[in-house]
Amino acid sequence: MEQTTIALIISGAGIIISALVSFLIASLRIGEYKGKVDRACTDIDSIQKEQKDVRDKVIACETLITERGPLTRRKSPVVLTDRGTKVLQDSTGNKFVDDNYVEFKKAVEDTSPQTSYDIQVASREVILKITEDSRINPIKDYLFKEGMELEDIVEVLGIYLRDKILKERGIDPKDIDKHDPAKNEQR
Repeated sequence: MEQTTIALIISGAGIIISALVSFLIASLRIGEYKGKVDRACTDIDSIQKEQKDVRDKVIACETLITERGPLTRRKSPVVLTDRGTKVLQDSTGNKFVDDNYVEFKKAVEDTSPQTSYDIQVASREVILKITEDSRINPIKDYLFKEGMELEDIVEVLGIYLRDKILKERGIDPKDIDKHDPAKNEQR
């Protein structure tokens, strides 16, 4: 019986030692996984912070572009950008053109424009001619406060006037090319 007891003790000790070794190995692996999870969480936090920094920079750039970017975009046709539209409204340029539309439209029509482009050029010229008129002084004050040039508002008001005249003629400014005889002949 003594040999059986010793054999049982040795078997029990082997099982206990195996269990302890397995526990130690599992603990080490759990520690490694915990470390990996901690590093991953740190990486995620870092990535989220970088994404926030990038978002903040994009917002700052968009704000800068909106505040100081171009007023028009050169495409067919030339159009106002968001900033150009904001300047048109903030300067009350749209109200100025609306209030004087009949006069400005007649001046454009007096040039006998043949194409949408002619209307665009004439609209700009009509606005340019009235820059010495006292009616435009509130807009000039706006330009001064904003650090802008008179040429900026001439371009913006000219496009606004052009669009009003074109729409009245049934031409959507987006469709100018469809109404340009020179471009239609080339097709």
